[in-house]
Amino acid sequence: MVCTRSQARIPLAEIAVEHAHKRTKTISTSQTSTQSHDEEGGSEGGFDEGRENFPPSEQIIEICTPKTPRTGVYHTEWISSPFWRQSLSNDRVNRWEMSADEVVLKIFSYLKFEDLFRCALVCRHWRELSYDRILWTEFNLTQRAIPFDKLLTILGYGTRYLSLSCGDVKERSAPSPRKRKENLMLEYADFGLCNIQPTQLSRVLDCAPNLVKLNLESLTLSGPVLRAVAQCSQLQVLNLAMCQNVNASQLVAVTRNCSKLRELNLAWCNISEKTFSRLFPVCCNTMEKLNISGGRETVSCESIATLSRNLPNLTALDISDCVRINRSALTSLAKNCPHLVEFSCSRVYELSTVDVLNWIRQMEYLKYFNSFPSLSIINDRFIDFKEKMMSRYPYVRLNTKDRSDIARPCTSLHVPKGVSRLWERELRS
Repeated sequence: MVCTRSQARIPLAEIAVEHAHKRTKTISTSQTSTQSHDEEGGSEGGFDEGRENFPPSEQIIEICTPKTPRTGVYHTEWISSPFWRQSLSNDRVNRWEMSADEVVLKIFSYLKFEDLFRCALVCRHWRELSYDRILWTEFNLTQRAIPFDKLLTILGYGTRYLSLSCGDVKERSAPSPRKRKENLMLEYADFGLCNIQPTQLSRVLDCAPNLVKLNLESLTLSGPVLRAVAQCSQLQVLNLAMCQNVNASQLVAVTRNCSKLRELNLAWCNISEKTFSRLFPVCCNTMEKLNISGGRETVSCESIATLSRNLPNLTALDISDCVRINRSALTSLAKNCPHLVEFSCSRVYELSTVDVLNWIRQMEYLKYFNSFPSLSIINDRFIDFKEKMMSRYPYVRLNTKDRSDIARPCTSLHVPKGVSRLWERELRS
């Protein structure tokens, strides 16, 4: 007697949810009905309520039996012994307790988070299993709303991957008192375009010192937020594109304290030219990808020369919309950053076709060059530039990306429905 994996997932999960609904109804009844049930000899765990509607034991055991690696089916020969047959024939046996915790956790992994909360009300054992860290490793709230105190509670279960992109974090009318600081296990966090207050964001980041990748795109920041980010010594990827109220001194502290930073996106942050010169005052060998696009009047050739000297291992750079850049900046990049693989310079009006082609000839490792034809290379026809590129440097791909993906959690606009991409991970909704 066998059943396939696809047949085993949904039915037993539905059984668990149905049983949780029945159990919660039993808990909400009056104390009188509970006492009468005890007088009739009801079991202590409450599993005898609705016993006649509970699925047969053969169905539960058949679905819960472990999978054999070769055949890929669920066998039930292990219950053919007289001992198991005698146990299954007894109506008083708690059939869920006969299943291993690993099996129940696998069943719970297919449930919605709302159903997990209902299952936690059944008994103490199910409560421990419902709040197991395995079930709360990833939490996807893309385009969803959640109260702030509930968010802190869920993160305390051991969530490592969180997506709050385009979400809404609401504050209670009577905010709960600030609890004792507890370090969270959060590693990947996406708060891009999220409606969250800077005080709430600083509280979350202050308790997450183990962050590895963080997205704060289009948020209004404050000094405490960047101060909390600067304490994340393991941070490798940081996206601050289009952020407002970026504190210059705190941003400098982030680049100095986060020694493992590999990708940084500062597009359209309105950072002054003086701040750019202070971002990387010393040589940083870990930085590989940098986006400083949108610095129309703040990014100059001197800034590019300083950055190129202190970031010798850059492989991707985006200087789009930096209108003060000219040929001298390309010369500094060719001298100090010879390992560039991807370069973007859209709408940089001071660069001509001859300057770009001569610079590409010096870049041995360059493979991707992005400069869109709308306003990119002034006084030159883009079609002629494209033909020269293809004839002279066929190994360089032109305009393969319509936007920069540096430090962004989702690099593609085509994501399957019901799935949110969090860098290299995919979170189910």
